[in-house]
Amino acid sequence: MRVLLSVIAALVAYPTGAPSDMCTSPPGKPQHGSADFTAGTGDYLIVVKGSDGVEVSQVAAGEQYTVEVSGSPFEGALLHASAGTLAPSGDGFQMTGACVTHTTDADKTQLVATWTAPTTGATTTFQANVVVSTATFYGGGAIKADVAITTGNTTTADPGTTTEATAASGAVGLAVAAVPVLALVW
Repeated sequence: MRVLLSVIAALVAYPTGAPSDMCTSPPGKPQHGSADFTAGTGDYLIVVKGSDGVEVSQVAAGEQYTVEVSGSPFEGALLHASAGTLAPSGDGFQMTGACVTHTTDADKTQLVATWTAPTTGATTTFQANVVVSTATFYGGGAIKADVAITTGNTTTADPGTTTEATAASGAVGLAVAAVPVLALVW
């Protein structure tokens, strides 16, 4: 009986990465049995950074950027971009279709990819699924970020702030939200 259960578990979990048919918008539900997405986003977020490592709120058409999905330790992830081209950065990640996914189920705290912005278009939406365990995963369109494509220079976020995806009043882009910064005064 143990052998049969092991075979069934191997058929519904993907420790070496999500299959390419999960690379949709939003990314498909992980095939981990009957569990559904956990509500919310956990503490997972998507950040887009320029070549200087600074978070950006706008991107230039055709340029390369780093996209990070990060948060508490997780076993797997799948990152999708609605436009442009993604490529995995570093060990532990691979392409599946047009998405980036994990290669092992070892704990990690971020997925890092290189993204080349499209040469046309106004907005790209990034969406991710994050698998914490076989029964706990976030996503289904909840973990996302929109970036505005410009033909001019990019704009960096102010130090001490973080970006959060929004789409209020029809405006699309990354909104900069103030976050308290701890400062030591000598």
